[in-house]
Amino acid sequence: MNMKNELENIYHSKINNLNFLLVDITYRKPHLHFDIELAFVLEGAGQVITQEQCFEIKAGQAIIFNSCQVHELSSSDSMKLLILQFSSEIFKIIFPQLDKIYFENHPFNLKNQPETLKLLLQAALSYFADDKNNSLRTHGYTSLLLDRLLSISEYSILSSSEQNKLMDLQERMERISSYIHENYDHKISLEMIASHEGLSRTYFSHFFKSNFGINFNEYLNKIRSEKARTLLSSSKDNLLNIAYMCGFSDIRTLNTAFLKSYGVLPKEFRKNSVLFPNLNYMTFNQDKIDNQVFYSDRGSFDILQYYLEKNFEKTSSHF
Repeated sequence: MNMKNELENIYHSKINNLNFLLVDITYRKPHLHFDIELAFVLEGAGQVITQEQCFEIKAGQAIIFNSCQVHELSSSDSMKLLILQFSSEIFKIIFPQLDKIYFENHPFNLKNQPETLKLLLQAALSYFADDKNNSLRTHGYTSLLLDRLLSISEYSILSSSEQNKLMDLQERMERISSYIHENYDHKISLEMIASHEGLSRTYFSHFFKSNFGINFNEYLNKIRSEKARTLLSSSKDNLLNIAYMCGFSDIRTLNTAFLKSYGVLPKEFRKNSVLFPNLNYMTFNQDKIDNQVFYSDRGSFDILQYYLEKNFEKTSSHF
């Protein structure tokens, strides 16, 4: 299946190498990231598409995506997903063999695995909890969860050559992505990064499009638009200053890139962010780009606590 993939940059803002999300998804376009991802459907149903197959997935089921594996999510009515994203770095010392494990991609039923489901919910609740020990508990529950997943999931062990090839690809993609994120506000070019990687312009252009899913300039403008979106929501700087701070040469180039990424002009986005703060998490042009809404930490905690108590009646409310 021919998929136009996009490299998603995951920010572990609360806990190093680990991230939980509670999100309603109608559509998430093809993407990949360096983290391993577990997606569990709390409500609704939809489709999961990888480069190899298409699966139906419904409430109570989960699926695991490997590092740098392209996947796409869609639903006619919206799915409520609990998502765990983690880097293998989190287990580097205690479980280094995780780098050799490649999970099979097909939905499996967690409703039939109450011990595993409970650990997932406890890990997520610990992550979203507002207390000083949440990081310690989240790591503990996540370790136990991984142990259970390895018992109930199908996976293969990569050969040394397969592992080295995957690691080389990940390292190169991460170097390139990091360089762009660190220098997006300056004048950077495809030629500059190709030279930095010791590659010809032609080869690097092909490598970038094949692995990032879009060409270099499109990716750079996407990163700059992401930064502009943050500034539009969190500052009162005028559009010209925001354009300069994000590496755009003028307001026109900011408008063009922002409209392509989010389906709305920066001025309109800022207005809607003030009137409807929750729309800051939802894109507008549903035919061409993502349609997903993220829950706050407090909202995520309340929903998951209710779900846990509903399915495990005698569970303690402390996490």
